[in-house]
Amino acid sequence: MSSAASDTQSTIEQLKTRHDVKIKNARILVVEDSDLIRELIGACLMTDGYFNISYAENGQDALEVIELQVPDLIVLDLEMPIMDGFELCKELRSRQSTASIPILIQSGRDTAADITRAFDLGATDMIVKPIKKFEILARTKVHLEHRFFVEKLTDFHDRVASELEQARQLQLDICPSKEELISFHSLYGLRIGWHYEPSSELGGDIGGIYPIDENRIAFYIADFSGHGVAAALNTFRMQTWLSSSANLYSSPDLLLKALNQFLYQSLPRGSYATMLFGCLDLTNNVLEYSAAGTQPPLLKQSSAPFDLFSLFESKGMPLGLRPDWDYALNIVDFPIGAQLILYSDALVEVDLTDGGFLGEKGLEQEVNEIWKTHHEHSPTKCLSELIDRFHRRAGSNANDDLTIIHIKNEGQANDV
Repeated sequence: MSSAASDTQSTIEQLKTRHDVKIKNARILVVEDSDLIRELIGACLMTDGYFNISYAENGQDALEVIELQVPDLIVLDLEMPIMDGFELCKELRSRQSTASIPILIQSGRDTAADITRAFDLGATDMIVKPIKKFEILARTKVHLEHRFFVEKLTDFHDRVASELEQARQLQLDICPSKEELISFHSLYGLRIGWHYEPSSELGGDIGGIYPIDENRIAFYIADFSGHGVAAALNTFRMQTWLSSSANLYSSPDLLLKALNQFLYQSLPRGSYATMLFGCLDLTNNVLEYSAAGTQPPLLKQSSAPFDLFSLFESKGMPLGLRPDWDYALNIVDFPIGAQLILYSDALVEVDLTDGGFLGEKGLEQEVNEIWKTHHEHSPTKCLSELIDRFHRRAGSNANDDLTIIHIKNEGQANDV
């Protein structure tokens, strides 16, 4: 046997030994009013190496023992004075601290009605008197192993849930805070609505806003392929790169070209991101943006109520698929009163009642319908209505991350 194989075998043996020791150290409570049967059960268990055994003569005594130390398994008689096994089962299952303890009932009453009642009240398994050593030992081992396996899974789940929540909070921290959005309005005259919700604990959507100087501000929306942890890690990777690339914020086409090269070298083959990166020049009221296969933005270029939102160009190779790709630079007017809506594909891929998708044209129509109804109110009202409609359609079945960014040019502070 090779050294590596020998080490592996040794590790397996050590893990098996620790597991066996944990099983034998399990706390077992025997609840039985007969002294003879109580001692018999205890003797059977001890011959197989179980030594951490407690005893009680009835259900009431058992509750007092459990108050001092919660057992890993209960061997329970059904017929006892003061509080019988049926009552004890019911009581234990009503308490959070004892609800999951395996209860192995043992009784001479083996009628269908008794068995059904015992299991309805929470019994885990049953052995029939007279006690057979091989049977009680086999069932004891099975239920203890199951309990410790479930306990390990629960601990693992709790740890993963805690770590996912921390990662989710980090992802939410990437989004601008309410305070930052308010400051962008006072500094640049931009009223910005922002909505982000992952389909699960973590998502592949990401967006951000980067002030360049007193007259220019950059922003972006991106969506990585996939969901969950892998997609979320890629959002952190992108955010780190963007944070160190401030010199490219005013040149969206060059930024996407460089970012595409970085992601092509960093992502697993087949993984990619769609993205729109824009720069607003609020001195000249001009929007410059480049797109990499993201959803077409909705743009309204005047403050007139009758002027509507229209879909604008967003074609471009998704990031990370091919190296050395050039991206087009789009330049459009963005005067005071103009509005821009960016969104992830979840918004247009939501199911309609007729079985189809909303689609980009459907979204354009819906946004204009909302605008006609709520244009006298703040953009926040329009954004809220758009989100409400999405939730009514998707219900609890949303299977993709949703990001919506709404930007309105209300004029810089010194122009208002």
